[in-house]
Amino acid sequence: MKKSKQARKTSVWFQRHAHDPHVRQAQREGKRSRAAFKLTEIMEQHGLQVRKGQVVVDLGCAPGSWSVELARAVGAEGLVIGVDLLPMKAVEWVHVIQGDFNHEEGQKLMVNALAGRKVDLVVSDMAPEISGNKLVDQMRMIGLNEVSLYFAQQHLRKGGSLLLKSFMGEGYDEFRRTLGQSFQRVRHIKPAASRSSSPEFFLLAEGLT
Repeated sequence: MKKSKQARKTSVWFQRHAHDPHVRQAQREGKRSRAAFKLTEIMEQHGLQVRKGQVVVDLGCAPGSWSVELARAVGAEGLVIGVDLLPMKAVEWVHVIQGDFNHEEGQKLMVNALAGRKVDLVVSDMAPEISGNKLVDQMRMIGLNEVSLYFAQQHLRKGGSLLLKSFMGEGYDEFRRTLGQSFQRVRHIKPAASRSSSPEFFLLAEGLT
C-alpha cells in the first residue's frame, strides 16, 4: 500500500529533522530546541546586546529555548517575561504567562509582571500556523509582526531593541519601512541555524527613537 501524501511529507520531515546538525547539537547540549542557536548566533555574531539586569519580553516563548538563553544573559537581577498560548516548563528567572498577548487579559498580565519597569528588548520567534496558502500565511506573519511592533512601541525604553521573525513577501517592504520610522537601524538576518529551505529570517531593529 502506498503511503499517503501527508505520510510521505511527515517521513521526509522526520528524516531531515533527525539528521539536522543543529538538532543533534541541541540534544547534546540539553537545549529545549534547535531554535536556541538562532538567538545565540544573533547575539554573538550580529551584536544583539543582552546585559545583566535587563528586562526582556519573549513573545511566543514555548518551548522555552530562547527564554533559557535570555535568562542566562540577564541573570537573577534581570527579568524575562515569556508569553505563549501553549504551556511551558518553568525556567529559572523567567516569569511565564500562558495566554494571548494580543488579547486584553494577556496584556494585563504582562503589564502586571512588568510592575512599571520599561523593557530593554522584545523578541519574537512566533510564526502563524501554516495553511499552505502562501499569501494567507504571509499576511498572518505580517499581522504578528505588526502586533509585536505595537507592543514594543508601548513598552520599550528609548534606545531599546526589537527582534522578530518574519517572512519575505507581500507587505514585507512596507512593514520594514514602518520599523525604520521607529528605530535607528533595522537589519535583515538569516541565521545559520535557520534551514535554507525555510522562508523565515529575522529583523533586528535597534535604537527605539
